[in-house]
Amino acid sequence: MRTLAKILQHRFLTNNNGQSAVEYIVVCAALVAGLIITPNIYDTISHTMQDKYKSYAFSVSISDPPSKQFDDKVKHDADEVKHVIDILKDLEKLVTDSIIPDILHGKIPSEDSVKEFLHLLKSLF
Repeated sequence: MRTLAKILQHRFLTNNNGQSAVEYIVVCAALVAGLIITPNIYDTISHTMQDKYKSYAFSVSISDPPSKQFDDKVKHDADEVKHVIDILKDLEKLVTDSIIPDILHGKIPSEDSVKEFLHLLKSLF
């Protein structure tokens, strides 16, 4: 009789048939219970995914390449800035060379230097 008890005990303890099905049922039941108990989790995840998609769609929609008109405007603005910088460099050179009077050394600006200075100032505006 003792051997029959050992045989039955050994058979039931080593038999794994149906164990994975029970594990799947337990895991699915826990997930369903979690969703039933806290229904806001689904709403939170759903809204998060919708917000991420809207953000992605918006970023894709505004990332169009610039048009030729935009490129031309940028180039025109860059040319204007370069023109102003060139005039300022000319003014700097004119001021340091001939406009600042140096009475002690007899250096007085010529009429042409003053006219050129005024012309460069007017061209800035």
